[in-house]
Amino acid sequence: MIIEKLVAFSNLYGSNEELVLAGGGNTSAKDGDIMYVKGSGTQLATITEDGFVKMSRTALAEIFTKEYPTDDKEREAQALADLTAAKLPGQENKRPSVETLLHSLFDKTFVLHLHPALVNGLTCGKDGEAVAQRLFGESFIWVDACKPGYILSKICYDKMESYKALHGKQADMIILQNHGIFFAADSDEALGDMLFDVMSKLRGELTKEADFSPCEFDGEKAEKCFDVIYDIYGEDAVITFEPSVAALQIAESPEAAECVMKPFTPDHIVYCKANPVYGFCNGCIRGAVNAFEEENGCKPKIIIINGCGFFAVDYTPKGSQTAAALFNDAIKVAVYAESFGGVLPMSDELSDFITNWEVEAYRQKQNA
Repeated sequence: MIIEKLVAFSNLYGSNEELVLAGGGNTSAKDGDIMYVKGSGTQLATITEDGFVKMSRTALAEIFTKEYPTDDKEREAQALADLTAAKLPGQENKRPSVETLLHSLFDKTFVLHLHPALVNGLTCGKDGEAVAQRLFGESFIWVDACKPGYILSKICYDKMESYKALHGKQADMIILQNHGIFFAADSDEALGDMLFDVMSKLRGELTKEADFSPCEFDGEKAEKCFDVIYDIYGEDAVITFEPSVAALQIAESPEAAECVMKPFTPDHIVYCKANPVYGFCNGCIRGAVNAFEEENGCKPKIIIINGCGFFAVDYTPKGSQTAAALFNDAIKVAVYAESFGGVLPMSDELSDFITNWEVEAYRQKQNA
């Protein structure tokens, strides 16, 4: 059955940390007028049939024929209401993936959306589009960074229509700048072949990889950092300390850390906030955290300390470990991007939009 294949390949790819971290990525399958799409807040590694939301393809298609307000909040609220209305009976307590409309664009049976660090080395690289054209020819659509939700979906819809008019068929792959990649195929085996081909070609372009092996660090300074962080955040804070070779390299100086001081993708914002802070010593931590909180209304999740590496802070072990994993992913993206023209982080405008977007706030809450 289609749903069984959907669950199987979702679990397969979702269990591979080179492809999926935390609640990242989503999948879907079509069966007549029904589309099964991953529910928001679920995880591909463990998702079951019940984790997918049944949607009406007809109702989803009608969304692209409507006019929406230009105001961000009004537009996204109305689009979300229409998306919710496209759920089939019995799905009332489920919330479909934020990228449901993108899945609906493809005619192919199965769709796989991922944002691996290797892919995002390309999508967050200054020469990403040019390299993609060289590697993949005309087999894909490239979409520049833009606001997610309805805006992204409508841009992709228009580009899909243009591609079809030019080539006489749909594109089976969409690459989203500062975001990730979509694959579409009529079989799970074909999806796997497409994924393998893209990952292999990208790996062949790499000139450097991040080294996450443990290394020597200033133990006395790190111990004092723990004390200061607990004093700032409270004794119930959970701290994950990362003193790898790669972490120490970005902690060498503010200049070395500059490549990771702005977010690359929505997932980095959702799981470790838009920006880390940097400190040279224990005395710097409090000032850096206070300045961050004054500007953002919350404390940072990532603190980079010269000579130590970085500390991920949350109030649950899962939250702290996930923040550390996603910041390591950001480091990995930064290193990979060097092979694709140098780092290209998200704009401040786009970062602010995602930070304040209700949809991503919901996803973060579900994965807390």
